[in-house]
Amino acid sequence: MLHVAQPDLSLVIPVFNGAAFLDRSLDRVESFVERNRLDAEIVVVDDGSTDGTAAVLAARSGGRLVRLGHDRNRGKYAALKTGMAAARGACRVFTDADIPYDLEAVPVMADLVGHGGFHIVVGDRTLAASEGGDDPPPLRRLGTQVFSFAVRILVTGELFDTQVGFKAFRGDVAAAVFPLVTDDGFAGDVELLYIALKYNLAIRRIPVRLRRRGASTVSLAGHSLPMLRRIAGLRRRWRRGGYASAELGAIADQTYWANAADD
Repeated sequence: MLHVAQPDLSLVIPVFNGAAFLDRSLDRVESFVERNRLDAEIVVVDDGSTDGTAAVLAARSGGRLVRLGHDRNRGKYAALKTGMAAARGACRVFTDADIPYDLEAVPVMADLVGHGGFHIVVGDRTLAASEGGDDPPPLRRLGTQVFSFAVRILVTGELFDTQVGFKAFRGDVAAAVFPLVTDDGFAGDVELLYIALKYNLAIRRIPVRLRRRGASTVSLAGHSLPMLRRIAGLRRRWRRGGYASAELGAIADQTYWANAADD
């Protein structure tokens, strides 16, 4: 592990049963970091894989790699919470283990977080400049559109694309917001952004370029309805104080009239 007081960047990668492609993915990430001379750590969380992923990680020692693992499969956001808790970067970016999106966006995200005044930067496939690769099958495309519409109505307003696995956070924001996420699965993306919106954090959407499309692990029949049920309960949890956070309150504080001179 590379010991740095606080690296500029943490790349957090959750993986489940990725033995077939993980070496290639990590080669790609490490090459990108070296080529761009980034002060970065690469935090990989094996979410209870059963296919030899742990052996792939064990064979890669030293350097920038931080290896973490769960003893059983707990879900994407459970792995992200573990990874973000261990990450030390001033900016913390997560991406999927098959590295589907062009990493050239990472320095842009880090700059927006570090110098642009944004707390969170999210990839958004609906932006005009995004390149999405080949269209998914019609049924999946329809399911995605229906899910996105329901999320906008229930939760996120004008945040059109919540599910892209490519998001960046200021370090203190990541440390405060991820422990509040209760969903360990794919609905965690929506819950996280809901919390951020309720605290009025500054969120910037950026275009993404899809470079490779892996097999989706989200089933329309098996995941969409349970995800929507979880999402529908977010407002109730907020009203009951389930997302209370002094840390996020301080980060997002915009009180400016308390010390203003009377007219």
